Amino acid sequence: MRVDNDLVPDRWKGLFTNEEWLMHDIVVKSTYGFAIIAVIAHSLVYAWQPWLGQ
Repeated sequence: MRVDNDLVPDRWKGLFTNEEWLMHDIVVKSTYGFAIIAVIAHSLVYAWQPWLGQ
């Protein structure tokens, strides 16, 4: 028999169901991906044309 939250770590079982946990995983990974791309883009632009104190 399959439990509704068998993919959720024990620590979070009271808060998430499987579907909510998978959506949370997508949102968190997307946010991390966006942050990494933003840091790389800002680093490249700063290397090209610094905007802080010269």
